Amino acid sequence: MQSIGSAHTRATDSPDAPRTGRTALWGTVIGLAVLAVIFAVALIQAANSNSLLGWILAGIALGWLMLAVWALSMVRKAAAYGREQVRQAQEQFQAQHGRAPAASASAGAGQSLRDEKLAHGMQVILVQSKVVKEQLSGAEPDPEQIQRALETIDMTAANGLRSLKDSSKPVSGTVVD
Repeated sequence: MQSIGSAHTRATDSPDAPRTGRTALWGTVIGLAVLAVIFAVALIQAANSNSLLGWILAGIALGWLMLAVWALSMVRKAAAYGREQVRQAQEQFQAQHGRAPAASASAGAGQSLRDEKLAHGMQVILVQSKVVKEQLSGAEPDPEQIQRALETIDMTAANGLRSLKDSSKPVSGTVVD
């Protein structure tokens, strides 16, 4: 069995969710600004005092600033690579389980799943109809089996009609293989 649809929405979809991306961006900007100020102060002090220790401290501050910029660029590249890997993994998972890709979820993609469920329901109705016909054409029909088949037909038809009626909502449920 596999579950279809989503029972809950992601936490990041709500307007009350924390904005960690902006927080990280501001933290990075402030951190780089502090390192730039430290480098500028060290450079000015080294130029004013013209001492070897001042120039060494300015070089160390420049090194830390360059290291921070390099680390920022590596983190951004790693985040982009991670996003791409997650997207590819989601597409592969969804393709393996017969779902449409989330990034290109259009009306046609939702309709194909709905059509599949309706086709399965029609197959159930056909099988149960055959059971009723066989029982009625037999020498001794089993009223309980005929009743169960008719109840299954009614239930399946009602579910199919409800599915068509609710065509604006995404399909959810469990597909039994």
